[in-house]
Parts: sequence; C-alpha cells; structure tokens
Amino acid sequence: MLDVSVVDLEKIFYIKRQLLPHNIIRMKKRFSLKIFIVLCVIFVLSAVGVVLFNIPFSRINIIDDIYITRSELTQIQEKNFFGPFLSATIKDEIIDAVSMGDNNSEDREIEFKLFHLIPIKVKTVHLIKEDKVLLGGYAVGLVLKTDGVMVVGSSPVDTLEGEYDVLESGELMLGDIITQIENETIENVSTISKVINKEKNRDRELTIHIKRDGRECVTSVKPCYDVKAGNYKLGIWARDDASGIGTLTFVDSNNRFGALGHPILDSDTKSTITLKSGKVYNCSILGVKKGQSGSPGELKGFFAQGKDEQGVVEKNNEYGVFGSLTDNNRLTLDAEEIEVGGRLSVKPGKAQIKCCLDGNRVETFDIEIVKTNYQSYSGDKSMVIRVVDEDLISRTGGIVQGMSGSPIIQNDKIVGAVTHVFVTDPTKGFGVYIDWMLNQ
Repeated sequence: MLDVSVVDLEKIFYIKRQLLPHNIIRMKKRFSLKIFIVLCVIFVLSAVGVVLFNIPFSRINIIDDIYITRSELTQIQEKNFFGPFLSATIKDEIIDAVSMGDNNSEDREIEFKLFHLIPIKVKTVHLIKEDKVLLGGYAVGLVLKTDGVMVVGSSPVDTLEGEYDVLESGELMLGDIITQIENETIENVSTISKVINKEKNRDRELTIHIKRDGRECVTSVKPCYDVKAGNYKLGIWARDDASGIGTLTFVDSNNRFGALGHPILDSDTKSTITLKSGKVYNCSILGVKKGQSGSPGELKGFFAQGKDEQGVVEKNNEYGVFGSLTDNNRLTLDAEEIEVGGRLSVKPGKAQIKCCLDGNRVETFDIEIVKTNYQSYSGDKSMVIRVVDEDLISRTGGIVQGMSGSPIIQNDKIVGAVTHVFVTDPTKGFGVYIDWMLNQ
C-alpha cells in the first residue's frame, strides 16, 4: 500500500500548479503550429489550383500537330504566350531552313513546364519554311482537266425495248469518274464512244474502272444500242474538264502559288474535281453581279483559254488550288512581299482583304474578323469574317463568288484567305488559315 503523507501531497499539487501554465502554453504553441501548417498547405494548394485553373490548356492543345512559322516559335518562347506560370521551350533549338531541303515543313517538339521546372506536356509542331510570300489578290482564270471522265447526269437511250437509264440500275452513279473501259484509258468524253463501239465490244458487258468517293472500283455495264443514233451508248452525260475564275492568294519564293482556299467542284455533282492537269491564265474582271440575301453574287471575268498562260495547276484539294507559275509570269510583277502569320497570330478584330473588282487592278478593303476557330484539324472554315467597307458593300453587296482566295491581312501579315459567303448575309463569310495553304 502506497504511503503518501499530507506534506507530500501538497508538494505534488504545488508542482502541478507551477507546471500547468507551461503545459497550456506548450499545447497552445503546438496547436498554433498545426494551424499555421494547415493554413500554409491550404494556401499552397489554392495557389497551385489558381495557377492550374489559369493555364490555357485549350490553347496548348491547339499547338499539337499544327503548322507555324519561325517567328511564331520565337513568340511562344519569348512573349509568355501561355501566361506567366508556363514556359514553352523547343527541344531542338537549331532551326535551320536549309536543313528542310525540298520539304515545306519539318517537325519540332515543344516542351511545356510549370514554373519553368515541372514538365507537363510535349507537343509536336510543323515548322513552315516560308516566313514571307508575295501577296496575291489578282484575278486568275483556271482550267482543270479531270483524271478520267466524270458522270454528271443521265441521258436515257432509246432502245427497241424502250428507254433505258443506266443510272437507275445503280451500275454507275453521279460523280463517278470513269478511268478505263476494257483496260483502255478514258482521257476525254469522245474516247468513251470510240471504245464501246469497237467491233469486239459491241453488244456485251464491258468492264469499267471507276473512282467513287475517293475509292477505285470495278463494275460491269452493257452499253445499249440507240435505234435513233445507230450506235452504242452508255446513256450518261459526262465532263472531262472544268473552268472558272478565282483569286490568287500568295506566291512563295519558289514561284509556287495558292489560290481559292477551297477546291474546285463540279457544278452538277458538287464533287471535287479529280485533277489530271490544269492551267492558270491572266484574267480581267468585266463586271460584278451584286450579292443579296439568298442569292450569292459573282465576279464576271474573261480569260482566253489556251492563250496568255501563266502557270500550271498541280493540286485541287480542300485547301484550294495549287501549282507553279512560270518565271516570266505577269501576275507577280507588282506583287508586294509580306510576312506570314499563322493561326496563332489571328485575333478577332480589324483586318483587310485584297481582291480585283475591275480589270486587273487589286484593291484593299476593310473587314472584321468576328471569330477564330482554334482548329486541331484542317478545314476551310477557320474564321468568320464580316465586310465593313462601305465601298465594297456598295459595289458587290459583300463577298461574292470569284473572291474566293482573296488574301486576309491582319497586323501587316497574311493570315488567311476568303473561302465562302453566308447565303443569308453576303457581308459575312468564312476564311481559311494561311498555314493550311502554305503546307501544300
């Protein structure tokens, strides 16, 4: 049994009374330290959250797999393009245009670091070779020869059994491009009649090679004997060329040009013309049909096919018409050199377009870039534009057919080309980023 005297108890209570304030103070200090640590953690997490919230991930995602100029690479590195918390550095710092050879672009990797320390993303970009081009705005005549013969309609054949429509049978369809019949190349419309009326091909099914929706197919068709004409026919309307006018967008240092900003389509089938060859001609604008709501206008021009040739067409795709001009072409005699601005340069706001409305004279008109689409995919509707120039509106109503390809200039850089007009409002339309076109 524990033997504790009254004196001992008093001593114990005395010691406890002496130590109690110290214990409370010590406990308060520990509690305050814990609160301080918690507050610091909350502050740090909040700060990091604010930083992460303010990082423009949508803008970072735009960078992936895009075409940009060397000046834009510098802009990304030097001008806090992605804000104060995020740095962007080029993994391969050596940027040498000579190393690109004949390619229009070469790949570079951009590494993004948080606080210049923590790697968070790596994106691949394509460095555009051209930093400057000759500015377009000139009207051009374009003639395209198709690679084969395009089916644009049906022409029922009068047979002994009555009319026969080959398109109703489904063996051939609108937009089909006939490239071969019985292994003979079909170069133009007249070739079809010659091949199917050969003695060996009469009154039997013939093997026909076609292109349909970009795919090569083989089908069989039995030509019908036309009792009125006295020969065999396929029963189709076909076309082997297309022509029209448009606007030249740019010419690069190798005399390669881009125009239109969208493909040339067949007027009947609305299919993209499959190109075999093509020519570029000088064109004079003779007049304008004004556009209005529900009825797009057009430029009326003249060019002499086969005369005054200025170059050749080599591509007709979703970004426009592309090819090479001759060294002695007259289209670029008065052309001015201009810097290129990729899609990172384009902002909603004031801009200009250049086009030809009278003869061969290029004029400048004011527009506004209403909206930019930060596309991670290619397309000819990169931006929405609106004509604000009263002179242009009074003369054309806004954007009209034939103005496709008119270069769009913002901050003294070519940033795109006009592509489409809004049917309901001719003062508005679409434009394509110039970097889509430059890579062609």
